[in-house]
Amino acid sequence: MKYIITMLLCSLIPQLFAQSVTTIATIQTNFGDGMIVAPNGNVLVSGGYNKDNILKITSEGVVSDYVTGLPGPVGMGFDSQENLYVSNYSGNSISKVTPEGVVTEFATGLDGPAGLMVSDEDEIFVTLYGANFSGNGKTVLKFDLNGNSEVVAFGSGIKDAVGITMDENHVMYVTNLTGGNVFEVDTNQNISNFSSVSGANINQIVYADNYVYLPSPNLRKIYRVNTLNGEEEHYAGTGGNQIVDGQLLEAQFNFPNSCAISKIGDTLYILDGKLGKIRMIDLSNVTGIDGTKEVHNKNSLQQNFPNPFYLTTSIHFTLNEEDFVTLTVYDLQGKKVEQLINTTLSAGNHSVLFSANNITAGFYFYQLATNKFVETKKMLLQR
Repeated sequence: MKYIITMLLCSLIPQLFAQSVTTIATIQTNFGDGMIVAPNGNVLVSGGYNKDNILKITSEGVVSDYVTGLPGPVGMGFDSQENLYVSNYSGNSISKVTPEGVVTEFATGLDGPAGLMVSDEDEIFVTLYGANFSGNGKTVLKFDLNGNSEVVAFGSGIKDAVGITMDENHVMYVTNLTGGNVFEVDTNQNISNFSSVSGANINQIVYADNYVYLPSPNLRKIYRVNTLNGEEEHYAGTGGNQIVDGQLLEAQFNFPNSCAISKIGDTLYILDGKLGKIRMIDLSNVTGIDGTKEVHNKNSLQQNFPNPFYLTTSIHFTLNEEDFVTLTVYDLQGKKVEQLINTTLSAGNHSVLFSANNITAGFYFYQLATNKFVETKKMLLQR
């Protein structure tokens, strides 16, 4: 077993720790409605009401068809067996796509299905916008895997429902396309107007680490709502209409109409549909996968980047004083995989480039330890 490990002992540029918007791939223009990250880490983009295909974008930025022949694919969600469920707006239906690419009809006769998500209990939730662009949809349906359905939310402000997501406590968040309102639907199916973004149209939304991320194509900004207190925040974008990468509030989006989150919640993807750009924000620069805030003027271990990774990944850490340091990779059973660092290092920022050619795909832990400090994080190797 061989690993290529390069230590960069020079100080890192401060921007490495700041969140920024990066364009990672280009697809055809005027394409796309929904967005999701597949179990293998590929980003999927649904064509929308006037298209019949879903695109796949790999981590290298390679674009290809994931599935074709769907009547207006919009929302998407994976179950625990990696079957993909797709809401077809123009077909008023839901399709099921197996990992082998076999497409079957799962549900029909729906009133303009738009947003779709699958919970960790394999329950399929879909918002009904209203067929033929009526915008009269007031309903959220829940399906089991056998196709049985029930209404879990109706009315109470929900009127042209599109966006839908869910937190780890199974509290659901629903957005209308217009009006900027964010509705909370608790586990007892009580509906409340939880928050709002004035003047915003909101399309496909996503939840991660106590925030619901809200793309607004008309305002050309990304907003987010804190699910702990309902506070709304302008998160990224100046409101300009170009494709400009950079720091969150200096970047520009042309038509951000969908968001997706990586499997372990460390990367936010944004579809900039009219100009055909896939954008990303690295969330791990500010929070670890456990949601704790990093403090960079003290000893700290950052989330590896990229994560998930396919061959190499960088691990950054900060020391507040010269110290003896070990940095070790373990598998999920606690067995040592590799000792990356075992030496004395000076105070400051440090980085290790870890290349894992011969280990199997899956989750691994890496642990930084000094005489007074220990911190462990998880990373995902994919093939």
